[in-house]
Amino acid sequence: MGSGSYRSEIVRLQRALASVQSDLARQEEQAIKARAEAARKRKAARDTKSISTMQSHIRSAENEDKKVVAAEKRISDLRSKVASISERLHRTENSLASAFKSERAAADRVENARRRKEKADRDARNADDARRRQIERDHAREISRLSSVTVRHVLERAPEPEKLRVLYLTSSPELHDPLRVDAEVNNVLKALRGAKHRDLIELFHRPAATPQDLVNGINDIRPHVIHFSGHGGPDGLLFDNASLDAPASDSIGFASVARLLQATNFPPTLVVLNACHTVGGVEPLLDAVPVVIAMSDSVGDMSAGLFATHFYAAIGGAQSIGHAVEQARTMVSLALPSEPHLVELRAAPDVDINALVLVRPLC
Repeated sequence: MGSGSYRSEIVRLQRALASVQSDLARQEEQAIKARAEAARKRKAARDTKSISTMQSHIRSAENEDKKVVAAEKRISDLRSKVASISERLHRTENSLASAFKSERAAADRVENARRRKEKADRDARNADDARRRQIERDHAREISRLSSVTVRHVLERAPEPEKLRVLYLTSSPELHDPLRVDAEVNNVLKALRGAKHRDLIELFHRPAATPQDLVNGINDIRPHVIHFSGHGGPDGLLFDNASLDAPASDSIGFASVARLLQATNFPPTLVVLNACHTVGGVEPLLDAVPVVIAMSDSVGDMSAGLFATHFYAAIGGAQSIGHAVEQARTMVSLALPSEPHLVELRAAPDVDINALVLVRPLC
């Protein structure tokens, strides 16, 4: 039982004790009155000369004696209840103190574990930094050694940074509610062609995307970013069924999407869900990836396209994920001032979205 339950029990027992003590006080007062009345009636019986009056007073005194006896019995029962409730109250108060102590100890253990993890993480980062510096020093010494025995200077080309790989899945199988996803991708590609670090980004577009396209893309491309544009909802995403004669949607729940994202040795860093009401899928996906962008309500083609275009333009400018989202939100607000803010950015607890940069040029 936790401290809250013990506190509730103490309040209940205190109320019960107060009620019994009030009853006890009333019974004691009644006993005192009955004794006084019995004594008064006996004195009146002694003082009167009338036999009948004396007998009447004696009967009244005996009735008052009976009231005293009954009151004393109730007093005895109530005193027993007071003792019993007081004992239970004392035990409950001791249990509350023990619960407080246990909860404080548990909180201390959690805090100590958190601090130990932080220290272990710092130590690991420091060790990695030390190993990297040692490797750099060893490399510099080796270069120096090699250059001392040759008459030619060998210039080594600096390693090129890894390109950001984006798997862009679009799906609009519903003929009665088509989406402008192809235009969205076209605008994103134009924005990337004008980005400062366009040579460091590769976008792989999969139109009419099926669940198998997602799996193949994870295996073949090893994307850092997986972007889905299409129909969605709080329970999942609507992929294409790949049928030419009977196109229809293939609904995949967020739990299944999360399992697919976890079933790889090279999980993505970011998942973008440019589809309506997809914020409901954030929590399951955060078990698989560090950062998720989703929409909190229905989103139109214009809002979705503007957000994607400005977001990837900022990413191509080596902005962090947090700042890229904020830039895109602001540009959508300027272009569509009546539109509500729909973009939700969620990250794992240990991720700083304003420090997480997906495109890192060498200079």
